[in-house]
Amino acid sequence: MRQKPQSNPSNRSSIIYIVVTAVVVFGIVAALVATVDLGNLFSSEKEPTPDYNTNSIAAQQTVVAENPDSAEQRALLASMLASSGRMPEAIPIYEQAIDLAPDNTEIRLDFARSLQVNGYPQDAEAQFLKVLEIEPRNHSAHYYLARLYLDVEPVRTDQAVAHLHQVIEIAPDSFLADQAQSLLDSMTYSADGASPIATP
Repeated sequence: MRQKPQSNPSNRSSIIYIVVTAVVVFGIVAALVATVDLGNLFSSEKEPTPDYNTNSIAAQQTVVAENPDSAEQRALLASMLASSGRMPEAIPIYEQAIDLAPDNTEIRLDFARSLQVNGYPQDAEAQFLKVLEIEPRNHSAHYYLARLYLDVEPVRTDQAVAHLHQVIEIAPDSFLADQAQSLLDSMTYSADGASPIATP
């Protein structure tokens, strides 16, 4: 009479181990899939620049305290604050930097751009115009002022077009000149559809 084969305890343990491992792995994969934003995973848009953290801002505040007469260090601190969404704190520090170096167009331009992207269009315009008063051929100021005029309500198309043409004239081989030309090319044609907005 043949004996019934005995089950091997080690085989049973191996099977249980495999099943448990598979369940754990499946759980991890499911959790990862649930947290990944597949819409952004394949997006061609660049991620925004991360905010400066509290420690880096505190370190720059120390630098400013140690160099109270440095307009550039104050402007850097203001820029860091503005980039972190702390524009109300940044504004007086930008103003202090400008008081220290009123003819520094780089600081004014950075201030103007920070005002522009943080929702202060009138103040941004004033700073862009001051940059152009000091340095009439500053093609960056012309470009960003044109963008501001295209973003405000009502749109100030004629002024924007004039500044975009200035960008192309002043710095024809620059990246901003390419951007200016693209904007001009994309603008609406006149009412009869036959000719683009006239060059000022």
